[in-house]
Amino acid sequence: MTNPDLKAVSDGVPVLGLEAKYYNDRELFQRTMEKLFYQNWLLACHSSQVGKTGDFLSLEIFDQDIVITHTREGEIKAFYNVCQHRGHKLVEGIGNRKLLVCPYHAWSYDLEGNLKAAPHSQKVPGFDSAKICLTEIRLQNFLGFIFINLDPDCASMDETYPGIREEMLSLCADVEQRQYAYHHTADEGCNWFVAVENYNECYHCGPCHPSFAKGVIDPASYSIEAYGEIEVLHHTSKPSSSDDAWYDVSGADYGSFFLWPASSIQFYPGGVVNSFSWRPLAVDDVRVYRTFYSNNGEVDETLQKVIDNDRETTFQEDLDIVKEVQRGINSRGYKPGPLVLNPEGGINNEGPIQKLHEWLRAAVD
Repeated sequence: MTNPDLKAVSDGVPVLGLEAKYYNDRELFQRTMEKLFYQNWLLACHSSQVGKTGDFLSLEIFDQDIVITHTREGEIKAFYNVCQHRGHKLVEGIGNRKLLVCPYHAWSYDLEGNLKAAPHSQKVPGFDSAKICLTEIRLQNFLGFIFINLDPDCASMDETYPGIREEMLSLCADVEQRQYAYHHTADEGCNWFVAVENYNECYHCGPCHPSFAKGVIDPASYSIEAYGEIEVLHHTSKPSSSDDAWYDVSGADYGSFFLWPASSIQFYPGGVVNSFSWRPLAVDDVRVYRTFYSNNGEVDETLQKVIDNDRETTFQEDLDIVKEVQRGINSRGYKPGPLVLNPEGGINNEGPIQKLHEWLRAAVD
């Protein structure tokens, strides 16, 4: 039976979803890590989280341990979080130190990555500590957000995502003055791409997110479109006009920028700034980081309302959805059906999913 609401592509042939292998094949997942997560810009943290000399923050990109530091010269740097002696991880979590000291043999590095001490090494002929340092990772402060790229030869953020800096500033002129306020995480129990697909369409918002559809956005104006020819999906909407709005949403429109492959910076109406970052754990699991920012780093009454409403409704609803999707994709009975592609865009449209599929195939096929 033909669905009368289904918009086919111009040649009359519906566009099918991806085969299950893109979500559950371990070899393809490993290739995805190499081709995507180790060669693209990823949101790591906010500059205010490493705002003082000596501050450090550790994170993982799948099997790669990374540490971000604030040096004595006032720079923010990123390094592989691994001792150059025998490979032990240097630090865990966040903190403030003058030196990064390996817990295995107490080799010590300064915040610029230089080896400063190696116990008993003075007895080793030819040992030259000046030639030993941590391996640095490309880092860029983009409007206060710290992005890293494991590819040393990558293009800059502005070259990779031209025009996005200006778009963000147009929605929130003081975004660079924002500070980290709060975050929470969840292991989603699905392939990273299931989570990213779910984030980048609102076709499911009506049946699955009634609170978000009334509390933040205006469904009649909501749209997700590719931003020009670059790998960015731009979410736009007028603010909610419902009596069920979560807070005073006046003063600015809604805008969200999904930066391929796994980062998003959102501007809720009224100037509430937040972000998502997805970090794969395994072929069938991904950790999502949900972060909120404020002018002074504090969580005021309005921001607390947004955090609570988001966590209890949209965030939790999506966790339930993506776990079920992963289970379904693993079913022997799963056959990908046609995407709902509406050339007029709007909320009930899977055009952005088609784009994500094109980008993924281009990277890993």
